[in-house]
Amino acid sequence: MKEFSLLDIKCRIRHPESNGNIERFHRSLREEGLSDKQLEDAVNMLTTKTIISCEAEHESRLNTKKLLQSGSQRSLFILLFIFGILLVSNTKICFSQEKPTNAMPKAKWLYQRGPFDPRPYKDTLFDRGLIDADYFNMKNRLWIEKGISFGGYVSANIQWGSEGGPSHGISETLLLFTWEPVRKANSSGRLVVGFAYDLTFWRPTTREFADNQRIVETPNDLDTDPKLTFATLGLLHWEHEWNTGLDRGWGIRAGQLYAPSYFGPATYLDDDRRFFMARPLGAAAGAQWVGYNDIGLGLNGIYWNTPINLSVAVLDGNANRQYPDLGSLFDADLLYLGEIGLEHDVDGPNQAAIRLTVSHLEVKDGANPLFGSGQSIMLSGDIRFQDLWALAGRWSKSFNRLSADYKELFSLGIMWLKPFGRMQDLVGFGLFAGKPSDASRNLESGGEIFYKLQLTHAISVTPDIQYWLRTDNNSENIHTWIWGIRSEIEF
Repeated sequence: MKEFSLLDIKCRIRHPESNGNIERFHRSLREEGLSDKQLEDAVNMLTTKTIISCEAEHESRLNTKKLLQSGSQRSLFILLFIFGILLVSNTKICFSQEKPTNAMPKAKWLYQRGPFDPRPYKDTLFDRGLIDADYFNMKNRLWIEKGISFGGYVSANIQWGSEGGPSHGISETLLLFTWEPVRKANSSGRLVVGFAYDLTFWRPTTREFADNQRIVETPNDLDTDPKLTFATLGLLHWEHEWNTGLDRGWGIRAGQLYAPSYFGPATYLDDDRRFFMARPLGAAAGAQWVGYNDIGLGLNGIYWNTPINLSVAVLDGNANRQYPDLGSLFDADLLYLGEIGLEHDVDGPNQAAIRLTVSHLEVKDGANPLFGSGQSIMLSGDIRFQDLWALAGRWSKSFNRLSADYKELFSLGIMWLKPFGRMQDLVGFGLFAGKPSDASRNLESGGEIFYKLQLTHAISVTPDIQYWLRTDNNSENIHTWIWGIRSEIEF
């Protein structure tokens, strides 16, 4: 460490890729020390030097502790996850992230787009492309040496429906910036900025396209309705954390927050730019605040003591969602959020997490009813099996204020993580069942399957097909097929 003038940052809320030399040791041992992967450049050599500098005695104690706990914790996680699915399976609606304690959330804007970029990849369809390996090596070197990170993506999709009508096309551009000027032995602090711009190429908008296809929810999570564009400075906050012991600490976030990044994540059910496109599988659509009252000025406190973590937040529940809205903040229309989570084998091949999230939204306006507050509850979880398969599930329900398209939703996703031996590709199969807020419409259910093909380090394409089913009170059976394709350039 001293030879290369490196700092060992011992705590990073929900970002294991940058979680000090201890966690970096485990990841590199798994990916480099036990494989034939060659260290081809200075960044890889630098990382390896960091690994070697771990103290053997501390590693021995840590591994002994994990060995004693892993068997019982893993069994507990599997039982809790299965129990949650079985519990809600008996309800009328036919119901069947991880909150790593010291890593950034694997959710819509930050999952694998955080300060330490996992690229360059070693297994893509084409070795070279628009952005080559030198760019990503430069990014990681800049983060290691200067505490500065930047990136984002440009993503676009086109969809067609079996009910006819014009196709639907929409894109999103995301820009992220992180600056970490505080790097101490047991604490770190950084500024996080995120800007998103959504563009509907032509009418119909996502909402109009869903109406044309006679479905209640939308076939992708992006929407600009009623206009053709939407821009938001969704992230502009300072976050700071303090490590108070082995796998124990606390942290705060203050500023413009995007709540779904930090509450209720089910890793593979949170991002319609990377995984499933249909909104019931790409967002917690059964909670009335998600997508409606989820961006605003606020404060978030986090505490972790592995394997348990707690998070509470309060933010402006009636902001305009496009920029830090100081005027709305003084109206005292607030969103309160609380979450408790349990996790196992963080960043390991059998990583698992389960969490319970509750909310109270105190806003005067809305729909169904027209005025009043509302609450929601959410149970979410995900588990990986030997880094080959993954399972993610979520149940969410709203009470009193039924302003979302669904008042209750169950979603389940099954992921094939390394299809046909291709390390960077991904196959997903998802099922959902949602109860509409509109009492005249009955249960809506469906499924989706996609294949994400990683062409280069930066470019991927994803063909996708969805099936939607609903029988309304007028006995009309609605069967709708949606097929589409998504492309993404991630930089």
